[in-house]
Amino acid sequence: MGEVWRTLAAALRLDPALFTRVDHAALTLLWPGLGVALLAAASTMLGHIAILLLNKIRGWRLLTSLLLSALALAVLHVVQAAITWAVASLVLGPMPLMPLIIVGLISTAPLTLNFATALPHLGLLLGRVLEGWSFLILVFGVASAFETRFLWALGFTLAGWLVMQLLSRLAQRPLTWMASRLWSLATGRPTMVTARDILAGTPITPVSRPEEVAP
Repeated sequence: MGEVWRTLAAALRLDPALFTRVDHAALTLLWPGLGVALLAAASTMLGHIAILLLNKIRGWRLLTSLLLSALALAVLHVVQAAITWAVASLVLGPMPLMPLIIVGLISTAPLTLNFATALPHLGLLLGRVLEGWSFLILVFGVASAFETRFLWALGFTLAGWLVMQLLSRLAQRPLTWMASRLWSLATGRPTMVTARDILAGTPITPVSRPEEVAP
C-alpha cells in the first residue's frame, strides 16, 4: 500500500522520476497504478453518494449505481489512453501499449479528491479543475512513454480526446443500451443513461422511465 501512496503523491506533483519509470520500468507501476485508480474510484463514489441520495437512490440501487460508476471511470481513462496510443502509433509507427495503459491508470490520481465535488456551488468547478489536472498527468505520461516532446504528446492526447468525442456519438445507442441492460440485470429496474453521461464519467443515476412514473 505504501507504493500506491508514493505513486499517488508523485503523480499529483508531476514528479519527473515517476515518468522516467513509465518509460523504462512501466510494469513496476502496474499494481500501484491500479491502486491509484481504485482510490480514485472510491473517492468518486463518495462524491456521487450525495447526488444519488438527493435523487432518493438508496440500498441495493445505490450500491449498484456506485459500482457501475466506478467501473465506468476506470474504463474511460484506460480507453482514452489506448486511443491516444493508436493515434500516436499511426504517426510515429508501432509503439508499446502497456506504458500507456499504466499512464491512463496513474492519470486518475487527482480524482482521489473527487469526494470534494459534492460541495455545493464549488463542486462543479472543482470537478473541472481535477479533470484538467488528470489530463495534464496524461500528457506528461504520454511524453515519457513515447520519449517525445511535450507538444507532440499534447497533440496526441488531444487527438485521442477528439476521437473519444466522436465515439461518444457513434456508439451512443449501444453504450446506452449496455448501461441500462447492466442496471436492469442487477436491480430489475430500467434506467435512462446516455452515452455522453458514461463517457463524461458522471454518476450513473438510475431514473425510472416516464411510463413507470405513477400519475
